[in-house]
Amino acid sequence: MNKNHKLSTLVVVLFFIIASAGMAFALAGQTASVQAQGEVQKTSDQAKVEAQDQKAKLEKEIQAAQTRAELDRQKMEAIRVEFEIVVKTYVLKYISASEFMRSAKFYVIDSSGTETTLTVKIYKKNIADFEALLKKLDVEKKNIQFQVYTIVASKEAPLERFKNNFVTETKDIADKDLKRVLDEMKGLWNFKFYWVDSPSFLVVKDGAAGSLFKLVSNPYDFDMNVLHVQLRGDEPGKRIISVGQIKLNQSINMVRSTLIDTSDVTFKEKGYLVVGVSGFNAGWSGSALILVISAEIK
Repeated sequence: MNKNHKLSTLVVVLFFIIASAGMAFALAGQTASVQAQGEVQKTSDQAKVEAQDQKAKLEKEIQAAQTRAELDRQKMEAIRVEFEIVVKTYVLKYISASEFMRSAKFYVIDSSGTETTLTVKIYKKNIADFEALLKKLDVEKKNIQFQVYTIVASKEAPLERFKNNFVTETKDIADKDLKRVLDEMKGLWNFKFYWVDSPSFLVVKDGAAGSLFKLVSNPYDFDMNVLHVQLRGDEPGKRIISVGQIKLNQSINMVRSTLIDTSDVTFKEKGYLVVGVSGFNAGWSGSALILVISAEIK
């Protein structure tokens, strides 16, 4: 009886061991299956991320290529426009076409027209600079007034018949600016007597090629040439008047001679300048002729 009972107990124990082993095997199989599915899912997600990265990179490269292509297109268009040739016509108000083209010839390919109209063949890239120059030069010319003094100076006393026309030193000269200029000459010439003739006036246009006029002078017959007058600078009070040549001439018995001839003279605006000093036959020794000019922009 006891043997049978022990045997039965052993059989039950074995059954439970076998059952437990089967369950453990089944559970192990299920765990392995879940792990495998996780690995597959992880690989799939990683592949999706990589695919998205590749797509974004490709889109970025395509966009960069499109941008470069657009920049190249714009650059080529700019070059085409820059070297495009156009024909334009301008109406000139104050400057002649020939005079203006002396300054503007480097901007144009070809030009034609009259003195008041100008037709140019020009690169499109040069139009802005060409028109800026035209705006600067095609303006109403300023008037420049020259005030001219011819002064007979002497180191010795003049003849008795001329004494009433002379002043001693410069103290009796009424024009303060003229007096100042003559006083500055004392270190060079020891003149003691001055005959200041009546001033003469000449008005010329900026850019004038040449002017000839007769001076107000008694008893001497003077005339003067003023050539190539040009105004420099734009700021009032600081402008400069340049003159290519100034010639003072005297006529005696129909014979004309040049007393003073000077080139490349510059005047400060409203300034006085001793243009020249010349030997002069006033009828006694030690005499000279002084030419003083002031220039003013009107």
